Amino acid sequence: MKKFDVICIGEILIDFISEEPGKLLTDVKTFSKFAGGAPANVAAGLSTLGLKTAFAGRVGNDPFGDYLINYLKRHNVNSEHIIRDPLHKTRLAFVSLDLNKERSFEFWEKSPADVNIKSDDYSPEFLSSSRIVHFGSLPLCSAESHDNFFNIISKVNRDNAYISFDPNYRESLWKSKEEARILLSKFASKANILKINEQEALFLTKQSYLEKASEVLFGENTVLIAITLGSKGCFIKTRNFFTFVQGFKVKQVDSTGCGDAFLAGLLAKIIKQKRNIESFNEKDLIEIGKFANGTGAIAVTHLGGTESLPTSEEVKMFLEQI
Repeated sequence: MKKFDVICIGEILIDFISEEPGKLLTDVKTFSKFAGGAPANVAAGLSTLGLKTAFAGRVGNDPFGDYLINYLKRHNVNSEHIIRDPLHKTRLAFVSLDLNKERSFEFWEKSPADVNIKSDDYSPEFLSSSRIVHFGSLPLCSAESHDNFFNIISKVNRDNAYISFDPNYRESLWKSKEEARILLSKFASKANILKINEQEALFLTKQSYLEKASEVLFGENTVLIAITLGSKGCFIKTRNFFTFVQGFKVKQVDSTGCGDAFLAGLLAKIIKQKRNIESFNEKDLIEIGKFANGTGAIAVTHLGGTESLPTSEEVKMFLEQI
């Protein structure tokens, strides 16, 4: 019996989200504070869906670090493996929303705690205590940390756990597009489960069409790729099957964390199948995609990436009403 269903590793930060859609950050006066960071959002989302999760990463020894650890505890996410970094601050992100409620990010701190992860922060025993180990991407942006991040993924026993990855490309954090393409593609090739949005899939593969991009991304280690398509839904591919799953039309309030909620729904549904992904058929993929789409759709109807994470019962009720 595994101690955790999913361990999430990587960035955790504070999102200061504009309360004035349509204004640039230079003009915004009012922000709301939320916990953020893709892998932390996924951990909280999975816990809300009823799974046993842990988050592993670094925060500063500051009030924002206190806030984030308390947030995870409130969501029943194990936080014992969060390291308080005495030398680096917790990362802050300032988020502006356009009139369509799509967001843009401005990140604070040149060397925040979350990218100063060390390869010996986490033991093989801890990494083997989960059915899935999910990795975020922001530590890959830093020259000081990406080697450490690659060393951590190499400690995961692939016979006992799936490796999950979300590239979550943020152009402003990278020195160049080519560096981002190389490192994100390299890390993605090591994952068993890859969640990626359409723009990222085309960017990483230099392809113009989704199906071709999915073929390029599907490597030796891959067992499942899920490509999100916004309100249109998602495309899911395994080695033997692929399918498009229609999305849901809802009133969008804030797209922050929508992809993370989708991924939480995806991983939760995969785990609840209680069998290897390699055995999934097309019907399974449709069921998984529908649940993940529903989880993401609910999240987009609220402000903030972590305040709108639904329970399994809420997703079930949402899908029954569609």
